[in-house]
Amino acid sequence: MVRFFSFLFFFAAPVLAQPTQNLIVLTTFSESVLNPIVKEFKQQYPKSEVRVIVRREESGLRLLQQNNHDIDIIISSSPTFFQPLINNQKLLPLNEAKIKQTPPQLSRNVISFGHTGFGLLWNNNYLNKNKLPIPSSLKDLIKPHYYRHISISSPYRSDTTHLMIENILQQYGWVEGWRLLYQIGGNLASVETSAFSLSEAISRGLIGIGPVVDRYAHTYKKQFSFVDFSYQPQSPLLPHYVAMVKNSHHSQFTRDFVSLLLSQECQTKLTIDEQLANNSDIDRDEFIKNTFNVESLDYEVIQQRSGLVKHLFEQTISSQLPQLNQVWQLLHSIEASSNKLTEQQHADFLHAKHLASTSPISIDDLKNKIYHELPLFRDNPQVDYFRQQWRGKMAAQLEQAIALSHKIINGNPALQ
Repeated sequence: MVRFFSFLFFFAAPVLAQPTQNLIVLTTFSESVLNPIVKEFKQQYPKSEVRVIVRREESGLRLLQQNNHDIDIIISSSPTFFQPLINNQKLLPLNEAKIKQTPPQLSRNVISFGHTGFGLLWNNNYLNKNKLPIPSSLKDLIKPHYYRHISISSPYRSDTTHLMIENILQQYGWVEGWRLLYQIGGNLASVETSAFSLSEAISRGLIGIGPVVDRYAHTYKKQFSFVDFSYQPQSPLLPHYVAMVKNSHHSQFTRDFVSLLLSQECQTKLTIDEQLANNSDIDRDEFIKNTFNVESLDYEVIQQRSGLVKHLFEQTISSQLPQLNQVWQLLHSIEASSNKLTEQQHADFLHAKHLASTSPISIDDLKNKIYHELPLFRDNPQVDYFRQQWRGKMAAQLEQAIALSHKIINGNPALQ
């Protein structure tokens, strides 16, 4: 993808490209999120031609690897999206005199601006129809009555979902974090391709509940009175990031667009302030203090295991949903009558539960540097090898857990 040059210039000797009026923005946000800002920019700079390209992280990085790419600006909530560009010095320097950095700071060439928070979005009509309570936290989603009434977007395709997953892993620890994720996985009806498609499915009543970021939740709450949202208690505030990218066809409007993003008007469009803007009864500082965890996520840890976490989720949850559904439905039914189990059956039950909630990668495995900064690209031979190994090991664990569960149920008339 390159900007159009005439046939004459195609064969001309190389010259230093002049700044162009075209401005190309690469983002992991949905285009609808940036549309109001692009519209405002066009009004201020009518000669500009702005194009927004929406890509997930892996696809965006592939695009930026092309020598002739013409991306001017990157906007994302994913810190791992920027790290390869920081490492390879592919970003343009910022005018530090005019820019006030806010933590967490990834680099002097990456600006954090605005914030988002995540929580649960639900459809009240769906919950009422299925006689389901409103969940107060992600941990509630492991309860048996939510079986196949919830969904989540893939952390491989959604950078904010990846950060939600990391929040669980950092809050509960690697072992207990995956244990919680596999129990939630047992209740999932689907893993959606994006946070947008998840929000859309909830608003249409195709699913009842799902974790999303507030920028999607606010959009659907405005459209549908039966859709509601609550922030996840004590979750981190997630900053948005922007950076200017080196290319051979620089836009003359690059810095102007970044300046607009940093303006108070645009900060409000891309932050939790949007929720507070029309409610004078809420004190912003008090709201943030009571709702969010002031301690940021450990972004160094996130960067180190980003590929590992995303691939592991795909192979042990996304690819195993039927088996996860089956085993946890069996385990929940056994647990409901656990007082009727023999000593051996209780031991088998605990073993089955352990098998169904244990990651193929142990906490000791994490020390192996081979897993550090594992590439995102599925076609990487090493990545492909690991993915097959994890998928096979998890499938075997789930098959064994299902067999143990059937053995318990078939051997105990009180459970049949």
